[in-house]
Parts: sequence; C-alpha cells; structure tokens
Amino acid sequence: MTKKNDDSLHGKADIYRTRSIELRRWGRMQDNERELVEMIQSLDSKYENIFIIVEGKRDGLVLRNLGVKAPIIKTQSGLARYDMVEKIVSEVGEKGQVLILTDYDKEGKDICSFIEKELETSGVKVLKRERRMIRKLMGHWRCIEELVSLFKRKDSPEASR
Repeated sequence: MTKKNDDSLHGKADIYRTRSIELRRWGRMQDNERELVEMIQSLDSKYENIFIIVEGKRDGLVLRNLGVKAPIIKTQSGLARYDMVEKIVSEVGEKGQVLILTDYDKEGKDICSFIEKELETSGVKVLKRERRMIRKLMGHWRCIEELVSLFKRKDSPEASR
C-alpha cells in the first residue's frame, strides 16, 4: 500500500477539492444567491397585499431574517388542509396576492399544488411566476430553511431582528 501525502498529485487534488468546497460554503455569495436575496427582500415593496405561505416555523424565520414584513402563514398549523385554505381565503380577501413558498421536495410540491388549486378556485391570485423564479435562483437547495446558510457568507445580508 502506498501512503498518500500532500506532495503527491492525489494529495494536492484532495486539498484543492476541500478548499473549494469550503470557499463555496463560507465564501462570498454567488450571483444567483445575491439575486435571490434581493428578490425576497423586494417582495413587500413590489407586491401590494402579499401573503406568503410556508411549511413551518423555521421557513418563516428565515424569511423574516431576510427582511420580509408581509404576513406569513404556516401550513403546519394543525389545521386540516381545507380549513387552512378557508383561513387563507378569509385573511387574504379579494385584493390579496399569495406567494406559496413551500419546499421544493415531493411533499412541498403536493402541498403547493393543492393550495394553489383551491385558492384559484376561490378567486385568490397566486404568484406562480415568482415561485418558479425563486426555485431557479435557489440552485441546489430544496428547502426554504436551508437559506439560513446565506447568513454565514462573508458578504451576507444582515439578519433582521
């Protein structure tokens, strides 16, 4: 057996790979991440009467830390799905708009499609294009709460309190 050392080509490749992963993880924000943060932060000013639907408490906290002031409704509130939709319809009203930011995994997509269909049936405007744009900008992330890693970057946005 041969021992890998730092002078060998294998050892140098391992060191480079480890450094590049660390730089990506804790380095500067990439263009898509910066654009994602800007888009999320501009939701309040861009859309009047916007309501955001997320799955859980942590998703809401990440959005609050990114500066979102719009009302956030959690799907994991203990209500049955139809009761939750009725609650959303009553809160949003006729002039409100809804952005569904459930996770982009199978469960989140199922929740999104159900809520989207029911809200549109009730006459509530759903911001589908914005959900697709956010998904595109999220890159490899699948869950909204994973965006908390943006706050660990050197040039990250300041967390709102």
